[in-house]
Amino acid sequence: MFEHQKIIAIGDLRVGMFVTKLDIAWLDSPFLSHTRAIKDAADIKALLQAGVKTLTIDLSLGVDVIPEPGIEPAVSAPLSIPPPEITDVPVPEVADVPAMNAETPVPPVVALERELQVAVELRDRVKKAVENLSRTLEAGAPVDVTELAPLLDSTIESLKRNDQALMSLVHLSRKAHRLGDHVFGTFCLVLNLALQRKVSEQEREHLGVAALLHEAGWTQLPLNLIGKRSPYTPAELALVQKHVAIGARTLAQSDLPELTNRIIAEHHERLDGSGYPAQLRGDQVHPLSQLLAVVDTYEERVHQLTDEPGVIPTVALRSLYREAERGVFSPEVVASLISLLGIYPPTTAVLLKTGERAVVREHHSDAPLQPVVAIHYDAAGAALAAPLVVDLRQAAETRRAIESALDPGASEGEYWRWLRPSEEQLIHERAVR
Repeated sequence: MFEHQKIIAIGDLRVGMFVTKLDIAWLDSPFLSHTRAIKDAADIKALLQAGVKTLTIDLSLGVDVIPEPGIEPAVSAPLSIPPPEITDVPVPEVADVPAMNAETPVPPVVALERELQVAVELRDRVKKAVENLSRTLEAGAPVDVTELAPLLDSTIESLKRNDQALMSLVHLSRKAHRLGDHVFGTFCLVLNLALQRKVSEQEREHLGVAALLHEAGWTQLPLNLIGKRSPYTPAELALVQKHVAIGARTLAQSDLPELTNRIIAEHHERLDGSGYPAQLRGDQVHPLSQLLAVVDTYEERVHQLTDEPGVIPTVALRSLYREAERGVFSPEVVASLISLLGIYPPTTAVLLKTGERAVVREHHSDAPLQPVVAIHYDAAGAALAAPLVVDLRQAAETRRAIESALDPGASEGEYWRWLRPSEEQLIHERAVR
């Protein structure tokens, strides 16, 4: 696995190399993923400024260090093995999809405010479909997956037009969710992740249906276990973990495709064998199951579906990253999710270096630390008459760099209420330059 890997000093880095690992944490990195082709001198400068001293390159995907004149290039030594829990986990490719060419149509990007109105209607359709599926399963009737096809198509189309709209709705609330809200969030997130990772259309269908049905077993469990504010007792935890097996029995008569059933059965498995119900390890877990596992865990942590308190998105992403380093999740999949959402996902409340407080509206994939924000409070903490929407990527906004993410729900009262946006606020905010 590591025969083409090589550790080099930052001074040896050059354009055309393919980096797979840095010696700094991802939050300190100028890029969303440590796996990256070096495209120009600006990439090298950014890594130098971030404090990188050594990094790992893949010689099979990029160029090698230029040998000194008169010295024969040595055979690249294998990479010094990182912690076993990472190296022992093979991560297969999700899908092989032909690269886009000049003739491949690319859908135009739609303005966020316009797509948000579509996304709100789509969210209502997804939640209604989940309610119908639950009633069908509770009645002991089979599910007709062909009826879900239009829902998958509409969601994919919206994500292609402007994925920030559905991502904003997914992150809109930090409170304990109902099951339908969790399924909606997981469904949209995993399809967006599948698009980013170029999963084939056929596999996206399996993944989408699995996301809609992955919590089928919860319909047979006490509803007070969802979003429980105190730790599960051992008996409650054992009952919660049975929801996968219960779901398999409930869906048995629905004649689902084998791959769809497998994804549902494996969405709580972990690459290090710490998951359930079968304690699968490494490539025993299907690549699509790995996608759903990461997204499901992220959604649960942000929206308090289990007995753990909800956390802000940045904290959830950081926890997933650390678990990926320990071999619990695929590092590549977690890196893709971070790239998809940005370090500060939409609707994240942030404190700017100016002392102003704002809400993230959109993120730029090429500038993860410089999203578009709506400023609601000035440096003195006074609410603005109208939100000031600014793009932190613009050169004129360098003084408004993000200091940190905020948890507006951590303090009582309504003082920071504008940092907890509503649907109407997201749709009707306009830039004031």
